[in-house]
Amino acid sequence: MAHDGRNPFRHRRRADTEPRGKALRHRKRPAAGAPLGVVGRALIVAITAALPLVPAHARAGDLSGSVSLASQLVDRGLAITSATPALQGGIAWTTPSGWSLGLSSGIALRSPSDIAESVARVAHAWTLSGDWRMQADMVYYHYAGRLHANVYEPGVYWVYRDVLTFGLSVVHVASADDHRLHPAADLNFRWPLAGGFSLSGGLGIAHYAVPYGNPRNERYRMGYYRYGEAGLLWSHGPWQAEIDRVAIDSGSRNYLDSFAASPWLVILSRSF
Repeated sequence: MAHDGRNPFRHRRRADTEPRGKALRHRKRPAAGAPLGVVGRALIVAITAALPLVPAHARAGDLSGSVSLASQLVDRGLAITSATPALQGGIAWTTPSGWSLGLSSGIALRSPSDIAESVARVAHAWTLSGDWRMQADMVYYHYAGRLHANVYEPGVYWVYRDVLTFGLSVVHVASADDHRLHPAADLNFRWPLAGGFSLSGGLGIAHYAVPYGNPRNERYRMGYYRYGEAGLLWSHGPWQAEIDRVAIDSGSRNYLDSFAASPWLVILSRSF
């Protein structure tokens, strides 16, 4: 993330069986933007080109997409964009055998020519029992708006009846000044109510690193912060609306307050 010259390392994942997650880390680069990494470009090209190259009988799967309008792009309690409306769109291809490929991107509407984030994802899901499923994925995130980072994240998730999801993941930030893997864990739920409404919520913990000192003698405060969200979701056919209360723990605000998301998040989306 690039904001007033300071970038916290953070990571998030939202509460559903198609996690929507990310991380960022300080990079000793000017704030003009982060170039798309070589591995990231290769991953995006591979995903884009994979479908036409797969034999027809193996391609028997579902192609889906979604478009959403949000009051802010938020990642594990921290802001991807400033508090301004943002548009996201994505496509995903899922096979009956449990493999899925996906691409998505998001922009702040006040700067529509600048892509704030791009995501490429490869995942495989399988059934453990009548109640439990498991999923493993590899996700690449490119931040080119307020955030400036190229991030690689493998993760594994356990899903109970599409109601409860527990996930573990680690984050590697390309070209960072260390080569540490930064862990994160999430527990999320969605409880259906009548009339298309659902209660949703989640909490988690992730590692961060906040730089301090002058540029020639820069050091980092590192530690873990806790985050959570709770909200109400409404679905009707392809449409979905959601309002969430978002927060990070008060003890971390000394270092993360300027990066904290707005306390309320509103999202309207349509799938196709």
